[in-house]
Amino acid sequence: MVLDYGKQAAWPNGFGAQESPIALADAQMVSNVHLQVTAPYLMHSELDDGTTIKLLGQGQVQIGARTYDCVQTHFHVPAEHVIDQAAALELHFVHQNRIGQLCVVAVLFSKGQADPLIQQVIADFVAGSQHPETIDLSALMPTQGKVYHYLGSLTTPPLTEGVEWYVIQPQHFTVSEQQVTWFVQHFGKNNRALQPRYDRVIECFDLD
Repeated sequence: MVLDYGKQAAWPNGFGAQESPIALADAQMVSNVHLQVTAPYLMHSELDDGTTIKLLGQGQVQIGARTYDCVQTHFHVPAEHVIDQAAALELHFVHQNRIGQLCVVAVLFSKGQADPLIQQVIADFVAGSQHPETIDLSALMPTQGKVYHYLGSLTTPPLTEGVEWYVIQPQHFTVSEQQVTWFVQHFGKNNRALQPRYDRVIECFDLD
């Protein structure tokens, strides 16, 4: 069943105090944490799930001493997390490690020039289907910018909590007005509403 973003309050959940997304204001600066792609993000399948485009494949990131494997990537328009203002698009790299811990690396795109890799995803889209897709998304994992880290949840049901979030605000990642419009025309606005922060600590550091 396709999610209805107009009726988010009716989504099945067991809401606690660690829901996502949140506003990332008042973050505390910490020492830089090593965040690096250790295996390329090679996608082999593109899926229309009714609410977004999902790309399935493989990839790996090391964050500090922990290594996470990519489960899937997908897009939210407009962006879900807010820093100083709402971004145009948010790309989620969803990961899991060997003991089952979830980690999402989110990349925020502002409005500007079209992104060529996202344009390839759009060009190869086939409505209502899953089909082979060969694309390397590694270049969409920034190497410069600010990273915001906190403990949250998935932003779609089952809204599982205990998810490590690393939200990256790159220096020069942009999407065009036409690309934003394309996503909205095909999926509507698919951002979950901001959730209460409660007493969660938000850390901020620069990419190495």
